[in-house]
Amino acid sequence: MTPTTPGSKPIKFLDLFAGCGGLSLGLKLAGLELVAAVEKSDMAAETHFRNFHLRGEWGAKQQALWEELKGGSFVEQLRHETVVGDIWALLEDSSAMEELKQLSPEVIVGGPPCQGFSMAGRRNPHDKRNQLPWAFLDMVEALDPKAVVIENV
Repeated sequence: MTPTTPGSKPIKFLDLFAGCGGLSLGLKLAGLELVAAVEKSDMAAETHFRNFHLRGEWGAKQQALWEELKGGSFVEQLRHETVVGDIWALLEDSSAMEELKQLSPEVIVGGPPCQGFSMAGRRNPHDKRNQLPWAFLDMVEALDPKAVVIENV
């Protein structure tokens, strides 16, 4: 059974700190609709883009599209469902945030890195990554989804 909202539309989700797309894949297999993925790492974002938006061969044309996309504005990237960049910069981009609001994600998921404060990490209080869960929560506050899933990675 595919989860739907009233009117039989699939539930839409936004994946923050998306990596290569583990959470995206699980939610898509459960019947939800990915509106966009946000990932800072070029390599991980490219893998997500290949896995979810260019199902098929990867050649010169697809590579050119990727190069153009990752060099474009956040709004252009959102229109291709893959944002490559810093979440703080995305939050400060009013045009991109308006575009995200128009996409109306009902669920926000993500796994902000925890290496800076994890018991398995160095527990460095000055590690900038320690602030990323707050960026996640700022996005939740800005978009007001119906549900939130945050994973400690």
